[in-house]
Amino acid sequence: MVWGMRCSPLLGFSIRRLWWSLHGAEKPSMPSAPHTFLLLQTRTGMPKVTNKCGHCKSKLDFGREFICCSDCSDPTIMDKNSKLGFCKSGADLTMQLKPQETFHWVVGPWMTCSSPCDGGIRYRDVACYGSLDDNTIKHYPVDDATCSADEVPARQEACNQQSCSDPEMTESMNLKSSGVPVWLIAFVAVLGLSAIGGIAFISYTYYMRRTSGPSGFVYVMMEAYS
Repeated sequence: MVWGMRCSPLLGFSIRRLWWSLHGAEKPSMPSAPHTFLLLQTRTGMPKVTNKCGHCKSKLDFGREFICCSDCSDPTIMDKNSKLGFCKSGADLTMQLKPQETFHWVVGPWMTCSSPCDGGIRYRDVACYGSLDDNTIKHYPVDDATCSADEVPARQEACNQQSCSDPEMTESMNLKSSGVPVWLIAFVAVLGLSAIGGIAFISYTYYMRRTSGPSGFVYVMMEAYS
């Protein structure tokens, strides 16, 4: 609620007299003209919510909000709890809420398992990050104690629980230990099968020509002399 000093000069003067007494200043007598008009230009009251305190150099930090004057002049606060105050310039007393921070856990990729079989452990990075609700700063690291301890993700877990005595696992481990890529082995196997198939086809064709009769033999001979 804002009290207009022009409408209530005695009330405005009483509030200022109370404030001066709380701060140990000498109690002034009722001002006389022309100083009365200058004093009554200030408006005492609660600050109005705005978003214009950010660019003002003369502002008061109250933790979750800034208190400033609408013309960026020096604000005066009479009660810190209710934030009752005024601007000496006669401007409106305003308040801007600070951006609220939110905190959350961020996890990285799992690292390589410590053992290929018979059970191992793998790790990953887990850290607490914060962000502002006005998106001015979207992602910045903070102390892990800031995030909820009940929601922290696992930093390690068991992996490769299969037994090393398993035949498939033994074969896989042998291939890995040999240093030969699996795709190369598969490629060589395909080439070998293709070669065997080609040899079988040529042998079959030659056999059919030899056993197809005299005409087939003459045909082969003619091809040889052509």
